Amino acid sequence: MTGSTIIRTACDSRLTAEMDSIQSDRTAGIKIVGHTCHAFPAAVIAGLGMRPIRVICGASSDAESDGERIVRPDICPLVKTLLGNVSKKRGPHGKIDIWIGLFTCDAMRRGMDTLAGTLGQNVHPVQLPATRTRSSADYYADQIQRIAAELEIRHAVRFDPARAATWQRDSDAAAGVLARAARSGRVSPLDLHSMFHLFFVARPQGLAGFFEDLLAKSPVFESRKTILLTGSPLAYEDTVLLEDLEARGYAVLPLNCTGLSAVENGTPHETQDDLVKNLTLRSFHQPPCARSRPNRAVYDRIAETIKDSKPAGLVVKCLKFCDHWYAERERMRKNFDLPVLVFDSDYAEGGRERLLSRIDAFVEMME
Repeated sequence: MTGSTIIRTACDSRLTAEMDSIQSDRTAGIKIVGHTCHAFPAAVIAGLGMRPIRVICGASSDAESDGERIVRPDICPLVKTLLGNVSKKRGPHGKIDIWIGLFTCDAMRRGMDTLAGTLGQNVHPVQLPATRTRSSADYYADQIQRIAAELEIRHAVRFDPARAATWQRDSDAAAGVLARAARSGRVSPLDLHSMFHLFFVARPQGLAGFFEDLLAKSPVFESRKTILLTGSPLAYEDTVLLEDLEARGYAVLPLNCTGLSAVENGTPHETQDDLVKNLTLRSFHQPPCARSRPNRAVYDRIAETIKDSKPAGLVVKCLKFCDHWYAERERMRKNFDLPVLVFDSDYAEGGRERLLSRIDAFVEMME
């Protein structure tokens, strides 16, 4: 077996077990709470005795088409697949009892409104502030505290600080292993992708040890060069770019919200007397994406990573109609002294060949 087969097979097996346990939890009356953004503090939900999962999966042409029956075609593919999968009760989307509706962009705001209205889902809306100030962080924390209080009343549960702290501690341990693996350049792109998405769904207890054992058993991925990846979220099934780069022998350093931004903390403002607020501020201060204002920190982080890791090129992968990232394309090209590939994509099967041709030209530019 190759290293990739070892890691991906094990992650797929554990992911299947986690999905089975989610169904068992639902049968036992435990609420499953879904969210889409790494800035949401999952440990708060765990502290309420519920099961949080980050739902960045179900990307397919069929799901996108199903979503287009509900909203206009010129909407973010991730939002369309979210709505399409919920409407068909497909995969993890069909197992969510409560949605945390983070408004990370206008498309997601409209998507969450549709989820609550047209599809009749239980959605708790949250405005994720784009500005990075102390007052905006406090405003975000106030919203999460309000939702926690509402869930306590509506579902007759009580927030358990010890349970939340344990979840966060175990999650931090697994995040640390993932961060080191991604920064090492010694793990294949598809292996990393599988590990990150397992992290979004799995209960964190013992997950750090599981990852460490896998990495110890798997042969080192010998890469020719490293590509820095940033941009929109990369869904579990959205692997064309990773497959092609891995086949060419390139390592990928995922500096996006489904990669290192989800596991590397920024500088939180500690609030010792309120664990819900403390956990929320920790999540809010994780590395921001291009939607943040000002977003200079995004560029500084990319520049620092380029200095430390010496990548051969930078890929900015945007979901189609994602104004936040696509609007940055010229600034990205001008700010960094290395080849930059910017492209938008959806989940339609017909886009694969176009993407591969763009990668061909990018690789020629680097080499």
